[in-house]
Amino acid sequence: MKTKKTIILTLGLAGAQIGALMAQEPEIDLEARKRTIPIIEQRVAERYAQIAQLGSDILELHQRVDEKLGRMVERLAAVKDSVQSGFNVGNVKIEVIEALKVAAEAFQARRLALEKGLREGRSGIPKEILKNEIHHFDEHVEMHIEQMLKLSKSFTQDENVQRYVSVTGGDGGSYWDGIEVSDEWRQSQKDRSLNRKQREEVESALEDSIDRCKALIAQLKSELKKPGLSEIEQGLIKSEIDTHSQMLQKREMQMEELLVVKKPDTMEMSRDAADSLEEAVGELVDDIQRDVRTISLKHSQLSAEQAKLFALKANLEARKKWLEEYEAGGGR
Repeated sequence: MKTKKTIILTLGLAGAQIGALMAQEPEIDLEARKRTIPIIEQRVAERYAQIAQLGSDILELHQRVDEKLGRMVERLAAVKDSVQSGFNVGNVKIEVIEALKVAAEAFQARRLALEKGLREGRSGIPKEILKNEIHHFDEHVEMHIEQMLKLSKSFTQDENVQRYVSVTGGDGGSYWDGIEVSDEWRQSQKDRSLNRKQREEVESALEDSIDRCKALIAQLKSELKKPGLSEIEQGLIKSEIDTHSQMLQKREMQMEELLVVKKPDTMEMSRDAADSLEEAVGELVDDIQRDVRTISLKHSQLSAEQAKLFALKANLEARKKWLEEYEAGGGR
């Protein structure tokens, strides 16, 4: 049986051991923290490299889409259907307008998600970087809508085309004359039909944008009335209200511009040329849809990488500050 003196001695030794371990713990923790610094610095460097690569990929994709679209829009805006090509050129233009609408809506959705994250402070990405990305999407939305309008204005406008023409002929000594519907009039009816269809498509895109702007402005004005907003939050909301108000004004002007269109300076295309153009546009639309999906995916990856980077940098700075303060305080 242990004596009282033995128990006291044992407890004393245990207390001394615990005290020694506690005295050693800060030193062990200090060394461990020091060893994490280069590891985190390496991770930060890797995140920067990944972000640079994603940024380069996105820029390359955007440039490729912009160049292909720009060339095709210019080409299409300069041509029109002929009696031989029928619907071909007009249908191709409508197909490109629809692709431009899809691209604009995809970029608009991405822009709104970034803007909401910026206002609500849910992203760890610095505000200036988010603002630059939002501006980037705004530029592309505007560019694609302008391209839609350019194609819309290139459609053949209503013209007074003579419906009937006189025809004469003879066979085996007999002679006849009469009237029939002219090919030009039939083509004019096709042109009118396609012109109405494309106008509905472009008007729909503009109206959707107008409705979206009005809804966002109302929502932002409501948020601005919430109590407890900081000056920074108020500034962000007011800036977005101004942005969407300017966009709304521009959309309304574009709608008016669409209603009054001058006769375009376009050249007729033959059937063979229109067929070749249709094939080229089919390939282009497939390429654009694929590239737009890839761009949206890479932007999501970029946002995730940026968030990881800035979280790592905050962690690194906190660790360095702790070490500096700990060592300045003599290890206390």
